Amino acid sequence: PSGAPHSTCFTLAPKHHGAPAQQTLSPFAVTAGKLSVAPGSKLKLMVTSTTGIPFKGFVLQARKSEDSDSAIGEFTALPNLTKAFTCAGGYQNTVTHADPSERDSLEFEWEAPDFYEGSIIFVATVVQDFSTFWEGVKSAPISVAKRAVDNSSQSTGISTTRQPLVTTLRSTVTPPSVPTTPPRRASVVTDPIYNGCGTEKTCFGFPGGCVETKSCRAVVSCLVQGDRYEFDMKASNSAYVAVGLSQDVNMGDDSVVECVHDGTSGNSVNAYMSWNSGKENRRLKVQDGISLKNSSFVDGTIYCKFMRDPITNVENTEFNLAKDKYHLLVAAGSKVHGGNVGYHDVGRAAAEVSQSLADVSIASVSSNLLLRLHGAFMIGAWIGAAGIGILLARYFKQTWVGSQLCGKDQWFAWHRMFMVLTWGLTVAAFVLIFLELKDWSAEDNPHAILGCATTAQAFVQPFGAAFRPHPDSRRRPIFNWLHWLIGNAAHILGIVTIFFATKLTKAELPDWMDWILVGYVAFHVAVHLILSIASIASERNHSKRVNSFPMKEMTSSRSPLHSSERKQDSP
Repeated sequence: PSGAPHSTCFTLAPKHHGAPAQQTLSPFAVTAGKLSVAPGSKLKLMVTSTTGIPFKGFVLQARKSEDSDSAIGEFTALPNLTKAFTCAGGYQNTVTHADPSERDSLEFEWEAPDFYEGSIIFVATVVQDFSTFWEGVKSAPISVAKRAVDNSSQSTGISTTRQPLVTTLRSTVTPPSVPTTPPRRASVVTDPIYNGCGTEKTCFGFPGGCVETKSCRAVVSCLVQGDRYEFDMKASNSAYVAVGLSQDVNMGDDSVVECVHDGTSGNSVNAYMSWNSGKENRRLKVQDGISLKNSSFVDGTIYCKFMRDPITNVENTEFNLAKDKYHLLVAAGSKVHGGNVGYHDVGRAAAEVSQSLADVSIASVSSNLLLRLHGAFMIGAWIGAAGIGILLARYFKQTWVGSQLCGKDQWFAWHRMFMVLTWGLTVAAFVLIFLELKDWSAEDNPHAILGCATTAQAFVQPFGAAFRPHPDSRRRPIFNWLHWLIGNAAHILGIVTIFFATKLTKAELPDWMDWILVGYVAFHVAVHLILSIASIASERNHSKRVNSFPMKEMTSSRSPLHSSERKQDSP
């Protein structure tokens, strides 16, 4: 008497024991106002009696297709003495009677999912009395598409005038008329998650500035209406998207809501409460405080809409959305395992300032200046200074000796300057990244380990050079080989480390950055080849000239300096 129970979500069959469904043509119809609707838009529909016979009960859903058994969309406006309830995978997606009063027509308003495109039908079971009911009463197919035809000026196709009485239940039911007026030009519907950002709701996403351009890899919005807090989240190429409420811009002691597609149940998406403890995220055992309203997973893009209670207590911490201010954290990743989300390899961002969710704005991404300086210093050190310093020592040691700078041959003075610059930039970058992260990198990428190895080799080089043996010492060739080996190994390792940096989530570098690095390597190798060929050609023309690749100091007849003086300039 009080409506269909939740157990009818899939079958829509009443629990009237001993009473089978009628096999005759249903005297009731489900009629939609339009045959097309845009995602996120609303549609009116009616359940009516085509014969004038009243009905006492019903249960109604929208489904993706005739063979689907799951509800879609949301009923947003209901007539008196009816109620909506939630079946799996949505919110308020099923409507039924609230008492057994007789009625011959009911009008509803239904909202299409924001990120679904395709065909849907409305399916109902209509009860005339306890033993007389019809199952599978269906509407005509409705198209849900972004390029929906603007037919707002056309008739809704719904009439509130009762149909003429007929003498038999087997009479033909007249289908709803479809307007034949030529449609207007189709209009392109933009991604609805950005609608109202900064004017009606708070929005935040990454990379920075993406909300304004409607091009976020992951985005969250929060619409506040009284004590109703409605969140929308979306991320591309992701298995999960999550939003956190934090007291700062760092991960730790944060209340998180994650929407997850684990791949175990088709394209369904579930919402969970979780907690950031340090750099670890764990799902809560008690899932209170949120309710999933809508969700979808289409072509790798995950979307969900959920409600969050204004006040929740998580891990003995109260989160009061109406009273307190928070930094929004947004994260998305491609892996889910063991009941927990994986690393946010798609991306992660924190809002620069804390704010009340009721303060409508487009939140800006927190500064990552130290991260950018780290990258700039490492590129300047290993693509710029180190490469030039190595070329000077390898090819100009025996030639650029005609003039001096600060009492040293030009090649040595400039080599030393570039290598000291490399050392300073590397050490500064090493310190900056730890100040930024305050921890070891959690990404599954060898960049951090290779970077530490590169820094260690670069760090010892100037100290080794400061204590190099005298040019006449028998250990000097050993020093030269070690100095050459460590320097070149650090340079090669530094370039490889930068290659791995392009794949880091925090770097946010475009894919074409790989080709810039490939171009540099090709250019560097080409310069080595050209200088080597030039050196060999010069040797053939000057048979007295020493080889350009000595591992110990040799004397050049072209140098105006004495041999012992030139040897002092060797590394």
